[in-house]
Amino acid sequence: MIWLPLYGLFYAAITLYWARIAARENGDVETYFSAGHSLSPWISALVLAGASLSGWVLLDGAARIGAGGFGLPALLQAGVALALPGVFFFKRIWLVGQRLRLSSLGELLRAYYASEFLVAFASAVAALFAVAFAGLQLAALSRLIALLTNGEISATVASVVVAIVLLGYVVIGGMRAVGYLGAIQTVLAGAAIVGFAAFALIGLGGFGALNDRLAVLAADPARAGAFIVSGVVQFTAGAGREAAAGHEGTALASLSVAFALMGFQASPLAMKVVLSTRSPRGVAAGQTWVMAGAFGGLIALCMASIGAASLIDPAFSVAGLLQSLSPWFGAWLFIGLLAGVQLVAGLALLTAGEGLVRHLYKPWFHGDLGRRGTVNVTRIVIGLLLLASVLMQNLTPITLTMLASLALPLAFQLWTPLLGMTWLRWFTTPAVATGVGFGIAGVLLTEPFGIAVLSSFGLDLPWGRAPWTLHSAAWGMAANLTVTLLVSAFTRRRGFGAEAEEARRLLHGILRGRPNASALRSTAWSITLAWLFLAVGPGLVFGNYAFLRADGGWALGMPSLWAWGLLFWIAGLGLVWFLSYKMDMASPLTGEVPPYHPPPRLRPDQRQAERQRLRVLAVTAAVGFALVVLTALSFGR
Repeated sequence: MIWLPLYGLFYAAITLYWARIAARENGDVETYFSAGHSLSPWISALVLAGASLSGWVLLDGAARIGAGGFGLPALLQAGVALALPGVFFFKRIWLVGQRLRLSSLGELLRAYYASEFLVAFASAVAALFAVAFAGLQLAALSRLIALLTNGEISATVASVVVAIVLLGYVVIGGMRAVGYLGAIQTVLAGAAIVGFAAFALIGLGGFGALNDRLAVLAADPARAGAFIVSGVVQFTAGAGREAAAGHEGTALASLSVAFALMGFQASPLAMKVVLSTRSPRGVAAGQTWVMAGAFGGLIALCMASIGAASLIDPAFSVAGLLQSLSPWFGAWLFIGLLAGVQLVAGLALLTAGEGLVRHLYKPWFHGDLGRRGTVNVTRIVIGLLLLASVLMQNLTPITLTMLASLALPLAFQLWTPLLGMTWLRWFTTPAVATGVGFGIAGVLLTEPFGIAVLSSFGLDLPWGRAPWTLHSAAWGMAANLTVTLLVSAFTRRRGFGAEAEEARRLLHGILRGRPNASALRSTAWSITLAWLFLAVGPGLVFGNYAFLRADGGWALGMPSLWAWGLLFWIAGLGLVWFLSYKMDMASPLTGEVPPYHPPPRLRPDQRQAERQRLRVLAVTAAVGFALVVLTALSFGR
């Protein structure tokens, strides 16, 4: 009750200070949404790494290892798995955005595909991240505050205080504050990860003692499953319907979890940071050395150590360590954890507010809304989104959990629009839109939220969550990609708009590649597929026994799967470096990208149609709210 509030006030003061600095540089509203496209590449690299990994590493990754062991080795490769999409997309997306002078994924989708469905879907994904995905992590923080203060500050009060601090700097400073503070928050979160791991190892007597006690667990037949992958795949009906033999950690389960993690780099949040950066010069270094290198190492070593320690003794979990450390140091580690979670929450709130106002409300319902009015309405929407998140944290935690589980697999469905925009030019608008629709269905039908909704209507599906031990991200993408390929084959003659054609010409002209990169293309494909197969795919079954002695002991003194994960983290770092620099996928680019000037167009008067749409929206919102209330009263939360 002394150190935690003291550090909390200091942290709040820092956030408000940088929010004030950002607001002054913004000119209040002029560069609120994208920081004038002037964020430094190194700031963007830190923000992307911190938002992608920091809060998740301690709150979910370490907890999964502590509960289930090393049965999902893809968790150890999260840094590399998240770096690969950045290598594939970020440089090309930045070039298209710079050429067309666009600042968000929603604007890119509207300009390239002219699909309002894709724009609405991207905005909905951002809202899911803001309300549910970040809200679930904020709820965990609130419970930790209640635990650390012995209940003197309740979880409800803690959630409100954390939300007020978060709302303050996002509303005041916009994207510039999110960027400036994000760099600081990433450093604090990384330091907290190292701190938790160090004290877990000290408490157990060192790294050797940790592995000695893990070996004792592995010798117990009842716990041995925590150290192996349970086969390539298990054809079960899914959790809640049919239990897997041993555990659900198959090789294809790891691959599909890696797909889900990759969804973050295709999300509107990541694209917002990329398009707010003044130059793509930091993409290669950021994805190679910050994401795959620094944070990949923190995951493979520190997160795994925390999880392994809590597998031995729950007292070494994040909550247990916070309670056992000296108050001043425990409070400092908690502030690092808070910073990591607030980073992704602040970025998500800003992106979702912009998507709902600038991409949906303004074009459809209030076309003559000025810049200041747009910023003010966005600030109100951000507040409402945060209020909804706080209410769900305290009133409907189960629903919040189910919605949070949708964010990453749904974001992964945005891969097909991004692939069509940057690499596969023959993907057509009808194909991409239809494929994403089927992808959404595939995710919902294999996630608890969708299964529960259908069950409430009397439709009982014959499978549960993650059938065949495959994450919903994989089921959604299987449907998404299949439909996209089929529809593209029948709609290839349909043309694109002027903006899309300009983007295609730009990428074809600038990124034709150096001769040596073209010569290495088949090599790049081969080593990428080999890494995916061995590090997160079916080849993980070799990791069960790769580092075992003839007598069954561990050849390297540590679990074979953990050693396998460390080996392929190093190999993955080399892969990211090779693709980024040698294949020119993310290498620095010289020269300016001139803006595209479209021909002038007469804008028809849409005020009457906008008023009609606004009335329909109001009626729909009222009816929807009434249905939600009736459902809650009838079936409970």
